[in-house]
Amino acid sequence: MNKTYILTLIGVLLTSLLFAQDYYVLHLSGKVKETDSQRNLMVGDVIKAETELEFLSESAKVIVISKESGRMLIDGSKGKKSYKGEFIDLVKNVLFPVASNESMSTRKSIETKNEDVTDLQSYFGEEQRAIIGDEYIIHGDPTVFKKKGGSSYIYKYYIGKDAINKVMRIADGEIRLDKKALYPIESYDIPENGSKVEFYFTNVISKKSIKLAEFKLCYVNTKSLKKEVATLLTALQIQGNDQEISNQVNAYISQQYGVPFEGEVDKWLTSVGFISQSN
Repeated sequence: MNKTYILTLIGVLLTSLLFAQDYYVLHLSGKVKETDSQRNLMVGDVIKAETELEFLSESAKVIVISKESGRMLIDGSKGKKSYKGEFIDLVKNVLFPVASNESMSTRKSIETKNEDVTDLQSYFGEEQRAIIGDEYIIHGDPTVFKKKGGSSYIYKYYIGKDAINKVMRIADGEIRLDKKALYPIESYDIPENGSKVEFYFTNVISKKSIKLAEFKLCYVNTKSLKKEVATLLTALQIQGNDQEISNQVNAYISQQYGVPFEGEVDKWLTSVGFISQSN
């Protein structure tokens, strides 16, 4: 038996194992239907490699997970375009591994403590950050972040090409990142998909501004996240191991939404009953 045949056989076996799996729908971007039932996919659904999907836009994507293969991407842009404009194909034809991000996995080891923060740029770092829910408070150094006459702190982002400048209220050094105060309700999809933000100190008298930080920030919808985490733990068959649950959920959020701030994921996992106590 020659090497080529052996390698081919191994490839066939691995492919067979990959396509024989059940995949749990973990995250959805855009609208995707099962062709046979014309039912919209939902987080928690289980699909097979032979399931045919209909993507209602080229940008529609699905993250699925299986215990054997981990997280995989179903990419609608790789499907075959129908005469109606949808992209239709079998799961196995548009299924790809999710690329890992090593820099995100190492971010936790260099996390800056949320106390007496003096440098916002260092605190946020270079990667997109994730806030679990609608609010996060940065405990800045009150001698650095304080109200001064004729000055203010500005939180700046864009809706399309329009710049939005929100004045931040800072008391005793506390910088409150509140989605409800900073973003219009009709534009909540902006922070939930990751919004580029610039943070300025502005003197309204001299009209001079100093950029203190520039970062990308994602506010994670906790209602959706709860369904995703429940699906993640079911697919990976993890129960009763708080540390493993914490590791898997931290990794998922980092890959899907952005690097969470230290301790925030465990705090949320405890509050919704996924783990017994914060680690």
